[in-house]
Amino acid sequence: MPSRNFPLSDVLITCHVNPDFDAVASLVAAEKLYPGAAIVLPGGKPRHLNNELVERLLGGLNLVKAKDMDFRTVRTLVAVDTRSPERLGLVAPVLTASPKLAIHLYDHHPDAEGDLAGEVSRVDIVGATVTILTEILREKGIALSPDEATLLALGLYEDTGNFTYFSTTPRDLAVARHLLESGADLKTVASVSSREMSVEQISLLNELIGAVESREIRGKALAIAMASRERHIDDVAVLAPKMLEVLDLDTLFILVQMENLVQMVARSKKGGFDVGKIAQALGGGGHQGAAAAALKGLSLDESRRALEDVLRDYVGALFAAGNVMVHPPLCVAETEPLSEAMDMMSRYGLHVLLAEDREGKVSGIVTERSVTKAIYHGLTSYPVKEFMQSDFVTASLDTSFYDIQKIIVEHRQRILPVVDQEGKALGVITRTDLLHVLASEAGGEEGKTSSKTPFDRNLAAMMESRLSAPAFALLREMGEIAAKMGVSLYLVGGTVRDLIMLKPIHDLDFTVTGELSGFTRALVKARPGGELRTHPRFKTATLILPEGYKLDFSSARVEYYEYPGALPVVRRASIQLDLQRRDFTVNTLAIGLNPAEFGKLLDYYRGYQDIRDGLIRVLHSLSFVEDPTRAFRAVRFENRLGFRISRMTANLISGAVAGGFLKNLSARRILAEIKLTCQEDEPGSAFERLGAFGLLKSVDPNLKIGKKHLELFRKVDRVRDWYRLTFSSRFSPLWLVYFLALTFELDQESLYRLSDNMEESRKMVRALISERPFLERVIAANKKNESDAPILPSEADEVFGNVSWPGVLYIMARVGTGPMARAGASFLTTYRRVKSELDGDDLISMGFAPGPALREALESLRKARLDGVIRGVEAEREYVKKLLSGGSLEG
Repeated sequence: MPSRNFPLSDVLITCHVNPDFDAVASLVAAEKLYPGAAIVLPGGKPRHLNNELVERLLGGLNLVKAKDMDFRTVRTLVAVDTRSPERLGLVAPVLTASPKLAIHLYDHHPDAEGDLAGEVSRVDIVGATVTILTEILREKGIALSPDEATLLALGLYEDTGNFTYFSTTPRDLAVARHLLESGADLKTVASVSSREMSVEQISLLNELIGAVESREIRGKALAIAMASRERHIDDVAVLAPKMLEVLDLDTLFILVQMENLVQMVARSKKGGFDVGKIAQALGGGGHQGAAAAALKGLSLDESRRALEDVLRDYVGALFAAGNVMVHPPLCVAETEPLSEAMDMMSRYGLHVLLAEDREGKVSGIVTERSVTKAIYHGLTSYPVKEFMQSDFVTASLDTSFYDIQKIIVEHRQRILPVVDQEGKALGVITRTDLLHVLASEAGGEEGKTSSKTPFDRNLAAMMESRLSAPAFALLREMGEIAAKMGVSLYLVGGTVRDLIMLKPIHDLDFTVTGELSGFTRALVKARPGGELRTHPRFKTATLILPEGYKLDFSSARVEYYEYPGALPVVRRASIQLDLQRRDFTVNTLAIGLNPAEFGKLLDYYRGYQDIRDGLIRVLHSLSFVEDPTRAFRAVRFENRLGFRISRMTANLISGAVAGGFLKNLSARRILAEIKLTCQEDEPGSAFERLGAFGLLKSVDPNLKIGKKHLELFRKVDRVRDWYRLTFSSRFSPLWLVYFLALTFELDQESLYRLSDNMEESRKMVRALISERPFLERVIAANKKNESDAPILPSEADEVFGNVSWPGVLYIMARVGTGPMARAGASFLTTYRRVKSELDGDDLISMGFAPGPALREALESLRKARLDGVIRGVEAEREYVKKLLSGGSLEG
């Protein structure tokens, strides 16, 4: 290496041991901020950095060996790409040798316990430390040479995996552009970063692949691979990403024993485990997707056990009580009578409740069994306090999963209260929650991949690919605002269902656990100009943003029904109980949006699998008793999604009909469901299914679906398709055509009775019903006319001129193909717009007096234009002159 005579400086720039290109490039960049500073590689220069570019750039710096440095003279320590004292290697003694040491830090890794604190600290979670230093150089106007820009680009490309690692940020891409503009040579970057593996590396790679031991933890494929070599092998880290892709893993740990240490290298894909935190626990460092550690003084087996201990603690932390609990919990006051506790358990489908004292502290656990027995013995009015279990164990937010398991199993508690320092309930953990976690771990140990728990899937990548970039960024921003406001935000229901089914996303529906009003106000403040509509009674809100997004929010809540068919009574609850109130399992899915759980799918009721299986399934057996309108929705979803109603759900619908529970529904609610069904794309098969279940009898006893109906629905489908293609931008309530087709055999009196219960559409429906007799006369006359002769435009205008658009479409559907259908189509596309060029004023000026004769003349003139008898204004004038003279108009 070329050498230059630099004076030993009181400024020392260093990085971490076993430096990668990001670290070395950061040394070069830092020296431009601290010219003439001493550069020390804390563990020597690895051989994989031996290339012409690095040699040339480092050779021009004040590169000093650690053993030649007098650390007592150092006044400023500049650490790049690390803040960990343990990773400073041979430079670490400077921390205690220099009495007045100023520390300047430049790093892109997450905070870790024991990190150095600096007087200057530029720490940002970006793809590479090079990004931070390049931004500073640019701010200060310090130019880069092409060689320097190339080395910095090499560090940036390596640490972002050529911008494919999920730690990559827009700032990294902006810096890459600046480096290219500064003369970075991408050919050099490509040749260095894609260098061929050595014979030793290839041999090691094959051995590691053969030694992989994989398991599944929380639905993520994790593997450990170990090997041993007598002498050092350069750049073991390049093997990890190759193995990760080849073996289709989520997280990989490589342990290689070389000389006097075990080198651990870890890589993780998006959605995998945070390997940076795991490496830090082993004395190493890195970020969520890439990390490393040097385990000195340990054998290969001891290193593996140390890694597995850290993994166990890490996974246990993931399942800490605060991450597993259901919140907020439902509690009953200990002074309430047992009847209230029983009512609450019945309303919300619970088998156990927490009791709380006057101060709101958890004072006991109430079980359905004990309450039922007490009520059986006539003790209904006794207070809950007399029969609650007051000897119980609680957990805190950070109680580990293993302690949770021990409490629930050893103490035989059906429910574990999670409380704050004052003893007030924050949430609860049930045996079912415990089983979800155990199923996840068991599946991983046995290598099973087919069964996933409700928390295994992360759909962040799917969201990013399916949503527009602004919409995805909006979800990220909303999640961050929710976290700051202390609430949890979820994307819910049909939005999640359509996302999984790869259907277009039209609506964004959200649920908030916590204070909804505070969150929406904060969101409006962050996105000014939006229109916020709140509905406190129903605990919902709608925000319409200037960008056009319509966001619907609701508080997480539970509902109960005071009697079958009643409207629900609403109460705030946890996200799990909120999802439990949904109609069908395919609509019970939620996706977390807070940063800590962004993209995590919540699936408590097997909704994801039901989507895969194409099933419409209710959550509980009283679903159609509590709300019979769900039967109509079940059929609608079956038809719309191309699914099938499960056998159990079909039996429950039939049972609700046979039991007469639909009689509890108001006609208004039933007709609202019929209207929604008419608005479906192809409602014919849905109405056939409703008829088969006997649901249409609740609309009208005489309403039945036969072959005539099905044939008419198919004809309406064809007319609808023609209409949409021809008038893509025009609004017309096409659902009214289907409503007429559904009810075409009912008499006028029955139709008017139905229209009285159609609320918003009442006026529109009644107008259509009033013209139905005329429509039927036209249809009947057409049936008698066997001629295939075309209908004159003036005749078509006379038939359709005073008929509504839905009425015209209905006639077209009823008559099928033929002259009348063609005349209706021509009327809508052409005839209705035909006007004579002469108006009333023109005719008056030509001698017509105002009155009936004038109107008749205008009508006659328009008919002549429609039928093509006359064309142009001069022909119209001649036509009018003949009318005035009483002459013949023929020819």
